[in-house]
Amino acid sequence: MTWLTIILSILTLTVDSKNTVIATGDIPPSVQASYNCSFQKGTVRQGDEAVLELSYLAGMTISQVDVYIRSNQSGGAGTWSVSIDGQTVAMKGGSFDQWFGAYDNTRYHPLSLLPKSYQGVQEMTIRLQGSVNSLYIEKYVIAYTPAPAHSVTLMRGNEVYQTLTEMTGGAGVFLPSMEDYNGWRFIGWSETEFRQTSTRPALIAPNTQCFLLEDAVLWAAYEAMLPEDSIYVSKLTDGEYLYVNTQSQMALSGVPDKNGQMIPEFMDRTALNQLYSMTFNAAKDTAYITHAATGAPIGYDYQCKLVTAASPWRVHHDGNETILYATIANKNYILWLNITDGGGGNSHAGLLPAEPQSSMLKLVFPASENEQVYTCHPESGMGFERIQETQKNEYVLPFGCYDLIIRNGEKELRMR
Repeated sequence: MTWLTIILSILTLTVDSKNTVIATGDIPPSVQASYNCSFQKGTVRQGDEAVLELSYLAGMTISQVDVYIRSNQSGGAGTWSVSIDGQTVAMKGGSFDQWFGAYDNTRYHPLSLLPKSYQGVQEMTIRLQGSVNSLYIEKYVIAYTPAPAHSVTLMRGNEVYQTLTEMTGGAGVFLPSMEDYNGWRFIGWSETEFRQTSTRPALIAPNTQCFLLEDAVLWAAYEAMLPEDSIYVSKLTDGEYLYVNTQSQMALSGVPDKNGQMIPEFMDRTALNQLYSMTFNAAKDTAYITHAATGAPIGYDYQCKLVTAASPWRVHHDGNETILYATIANKNYILWLNITDGGGGNSHAGLLPAEPQSSMLKLVFPASENEQVYTCHPESGMGFERIQETQKNEYVLPFGCYDLIIRNGEKELRMR
């Protein structure tokens, strides 16, 4: 007889406070844990509740869930429930002496909660609702088998660009960025293939980690590259614009948070959250900024933090470069989009002490209806290499039975 031995991985989550658990053992690379006890640490009295939520389990098989608990000297009862992917799969009610034969307020005992194994698990919630004072949770111990490693095939048009495989199941892969190609600008990865459309597709951002639930195929998505003088603002007038670092392709987004910062996003000329109404004075050297979607003013305080208040922004404009900056206590601070946070390497938008000079900061026109063209097939040649320059600052983009006329930043759609 041949025996097949399956070695289980063991994840231990020890209660550290009423809002935290500490993970040890075989920790899945993608897992996120959230814990909350309505009283304190692991103490659950009558009417209290303790909830452990695990997400991004990446399709693992869970074989066993044990929770280590003790009771009061003469009491302690409640109801346990386990939900997997939104469905309740196990419930166990009763008192500590029913489960273990007697109450014990000194030692923690393992209580098994799952009647069988469950495959393909993405999320799991373990809940205890107390009915009699008191039960005390020390830790949760989960035995599991990781999902197999998955692969993603990256396509550029009809060609396989690259195949990425997880190091281990649930580890995810890092999606690369792609170079612009044949008159098209790369904008992200699409889960569906398409030829040409004027509707921006749902995308997975490049330079991010992607967790795979199964083998998958992603297509590089592109937008038609518009000529610079049709995208970037060279003549300042009141209107709605994006404020963009054209080198990093990051755009100002949303409103200031409680820390006096804003979180930039990958530039999307169709995104309402990146659109700002700007009003200039007659000299065009001062502007007021309002977030178009919410009507919130964008300003600053004298602690050099961004706030939702009307403030006069000074304007440095040269050609199609536009820098917004503040003068606080006789010192200049540029509204910069790529200030790196300490530690994790994340970046935010905020005030950077610097003098305004030549940079990649620009105001960008939002996309007008029918202007944008998107594709997963840049080899088709529909990009702006087919634009005909009819006269200075005028371009024609063939688009089906229409021509998109771009003249001095103004757009016109004309049927042939």
